[in-house]
Amino acid sequence: MSQSFTPPTPDELRAEEARMLRERAIGSARSVFVLIGVIAISLASVELYREAILWTCATSAMVVITILYARSGMRGEHTDRQVDQYLRGHVVISACTGILWAAGALKLASPTSELQTFLAGLFLTSITAGGVMAGTVYRPGYVALALAALTPFGVYLIVSMEGVQRIYGSFILLYLAFALTTNKAASQKTRDVIAARITSRKTAAALEEYQHAAKANRATKRSVEAIRHDMAQPMKALNNFLAELDRQATSQQQAILVQQIRLAVASQETLIQELSHVERSNVRPESTEIDVPALLSQLENEYRPQFKATHCEFAVISDTPSVTTNQASLERILRNFLSNAVKYGTSGGKVTLSVQTTEAESLWLVSDQGPGLTAEQLRDIRQGQSPLASAAGNGLGIGIAQQLAQNLGGTVAVNANIPQGATFSLHLPHLDPPQPQEQAFVLCIGNDQVPGIGAWSDVISSWVWKFAHVETGTEAAQLLEVLGQIPDLIVLDPINGKKPPKDELDLLKQVAPVVYFRRNASQPPCPMATVSTRLPEDETDLRNILESALQNNASSRAR
Repeated sequence: MSQSFTPPTPDELRAEEARMLRERAIGSARSVFVLIGVIAISLASVELYREAILWTCATSAMVVITILYARSGMRGEHTDRQVDQYLRGHVVISACTGILWAAGALKLASPTSELQTFLAGLFLTSITAGGVMAGTVYRPGYVALALAALTPFGVYLIVSMEGVQRIYGSFILLYLAFALTTNKAASQKTRDVIAARITSRKTAAALEEYQHAAKANRATKRSVEAIRHDMAQPMKALNNFLAELDRQATSQQQAILVQQIRLAVASQETLIQELSHVERSNVRPESTEIDVPALLSQLENEYRPQFKATHCEFAVISDTPSVTTNQASLERILRNFLSNAVKYGTSGGKVTLSVQTTEAESLWLVSDQGPGLTAEQLRDIRQGQSPLASAAGNGLGIGIAQQLAQNLGGTVAVNANIPQGATFSLHLPHLDPPQPQEQAFVLCIGNDQVPGIGAWSDVISSWVWKFAHVETGTEAAQLLEVLGQIPDLIVLDPINGKKPPKDELDLLKQVAPVVYFRRNASQPPCPMATVSTRLPEDETDLRNILESALQNNASSRAR
C-alpha cells in the first residue's frame, strides 16, 4: 500500500471554497441584515421613509436569494463540473447584489445634498469591506460584487457631480482599487489555509488507512510465519524420502525421475523461502549470473513429461550462455508461461521456449499453438489484469509474472500467433537498470506556514519537489510506513518552538538528514540536527539551505 502526497489540485481548492461559501452563508447573511437595518435607519433619519422601505425590501430579498442558493447547492457528493457551476452561480448572484446596491446608492445620491451622497458611498464601502479582511472566500465572487457596486457609483459622481462630490467619486474608485488589491492577498491567505486543511485531511485519512492496514498486515505476517513453519517439516520429510528413493533406484529412468522430483521440490523450497520476504516486495531482488543452458535443461526435464501427456511437442532454442538477473524470479516467470502452455496447448501442437539476446536485454519467449487469445483478453493482459481464468486455473499466473518482471526491471508482453496460439515474452535487462533521477522528497514536521513566504506545501511544490507534512515525529514515522518511501530530507519546524525528544530526533536522523529551523532568537538551537539555523524570511535563502543539505546528503551517499 502506498499513498502519494501532492499539493491540493485546483479542483480540490475550488471544491473546498464552494463548501466554505455554503457553510458561511448564514453568518454572512446576519451581518448583511444588520447593515441593511443600519442603512434603513439612516435613510429614515433624513426623512427618506419611502426609500428606506424600498431599500429594505429589495436588499433583504436579494439576501434571501443568496442564502437559498448557497444552501441548495453542494449537498453530498459532487463532480468538478457541479462545483464550477455552483461557483459561477455565486459570481452571478454577487454581481446582481452589487448592481442592486449601486442602484440604491445612485438613487440616494443628490447634487444638492452632500450628506446623502456621503451616506450612499458609505453604504457601498460597508458592503464591500468584508472582502479586504482575513478569511475572505472565493475572490471572483468578491471582484464581481465590488466592481458592480463601486464602479457605477464612482463614475457617476465624477461625471455628474461637482466639487466635493466629484472628489468623493475619485475616492470611491481609489477605494475600489485598494479593495481589489487587498482582497488578492487576503484570498491567497485563505487558499493557503484551505490547502493546509486539505493536506491535513489527507494525512488523517492516510493514517487511518495505515492503522487498518497495519492490523491486517500483522495478521498476514502471523499466517505467513505459520505456513512457513508448518511446511518446513513436510518438505524435510520429502527430501528424506527422495534420498531413500535415489539409493534404491535400479535403473537410469528411475534416477532421472527422482532428479526431476528433487528439482520440483527445490523450486517449492525457494518459494517457501520467499515467503519470509513478503513484506519487502518493493525491494529489487538480488541479481546473479545464471547459466542459461543449465536452467533451460532443468525446465525441459521438468515440463517435457507434462507436454508429452497432452501430446504436445516441446522444443527449446537458445544460444545464450548466461544472463545476469534474479534466478528465482526468472524461474517463476518461465514456469508461469510454461504452465499456461500446458493448460491451453492443443493436442498435436507445438510449444517452443526460446531465448534471444541483445546488448541491452535478454528476450525469453514461450510460444504455443493453443486456442489463442481474444482481443479483449489481450487488452486485459496489457492493462495488468488476469483474464485467463477458466476451469483449468484462476488466471493469476500472468499477473504474477507481470509483477515479478516489474520487480526485475523488465516487462511482460503477449501477442497472438497466426493462425492460432499465443506468444508470451519476457523482456529482461541483463543488469539492474540505472535508477531514474527522482524529484527530491522533503518531509516537513511541525508548522504548516513559513512566515513571510507562505505555506510549506506551496513553497516546496513550486520547486517541483515532492512534499509531505505532519505535525509530530510520531505521525512522521507512521506516514513513512504508509508511503513506503524514504525522504531525501526532513525539515523540522516545531510547533511553538518545542524541540523534539532526543530519541525521536535520533530516529529521524536514521531516516534522512534533519534541517532544524528556529523561528526566533530565544528558541534554542538543536546541535543534534544535521543543520540547525534560523528560519529565513526569503524564499531564495530557504531554498539554498535545503539544496545545500540535499547535496551534502547525496555526496555522503556517494562516498
